[in-house]
Amino acid sequence: MRWRLVGKAELITRCRPYLGTFVEISVPDRHANAIEPAFATIAHVQQCMSFHAPDSDLARLRDAPAGVPVAVDRNTVAVLRVARELYDRSDGLFDVTIGRELVRDGFLPRVSALHLGRYTGCAVDIEIIDDQNVCCHRPMLIDLGGIAKGYAVDRAVEVLIAHQVDEGLVNAGGDLRIFGERVWPIALRDADDQIRWTIDLPSCALASSANLQDRRRSRGRMRTPHIGEGREAVASSQRTSVIADRCIIADAMTKIAMASPALAVPLLNAYGAQLLADPDEGMM
Repeated sequence: MRWRLVGKAELITRCRPYLGTFVEISVPDRHANAIEPAFATIAHVQQCMSFHAPDSDLARLRDAPAGVPVAVDRNTVAVLRVARELYDRSDGLFDVTIGRELVRDGFLPRVSALHLGRYTGCAVDIEIIDDQNVCCHRPMLIDLGGIAKGYAVDRAVEVLIAHQVDEGLVNAGGDLRIFGERVWPIALRDADDQIRWTIDLPSCALASSANLQDRRRSRGRMRTPHIGEGREAVASSQRTSVIADRCIIADAMTKIAMASPALAVPLLNAYGAQLLADPDEGMM
């Protein structure tokens, strides 16, 4: 997803490599001093929720014995709370313990000496004790790649607003959030990496997912980084885009909508979110 903008107040944009993509923050140039704290927040979320980093919260949850509480960052707890809620409300379809499948299929690295067969837990086995402590009652590989990017965008927006920024955009590789009164023209990149549509968006969050160009064969079967019912790979040739109030919800709901459009409908309604079709078709 790309954006372009003309008119109104002069904007300043900064770009950094975070969250496995490039993150852009755009604000009026008079608020340039707020950009660095926003990037610092994104960097902190990345460090806490990295699957790769050996000192991340996810690594410590992975390495801890089953049933032993682990102290983690408040941001990690906040994301796990939403993940557990979505697991329950999607009848287990949205499950952040799919790290085993993603490692097996080569979408995540095989860190340390992992024996995948022992990681049998699912999200129902995650107990959130309080705002800083989590207990996994069975061994599991948690991957927050389907939700943490949206959360990081939301946190960056919160930081910008706390610094009195009145309008702006945070874009993490197409998962973005707009705030303020300005309307932003957003170019939508389809699953084949082509841009065919531009829509004008006011204050909202937008996320998109696709895997047409991110597939591989393993053990004679097609594998993708999106896992659905029965922990089977979901292959979609179309872009799935969701508009919501928060980017964490938009981000997560793209995975649910891609895996099960019928299940996504009541959840989208419950969260005040919308599935975005091609602009000439309107909202779905």
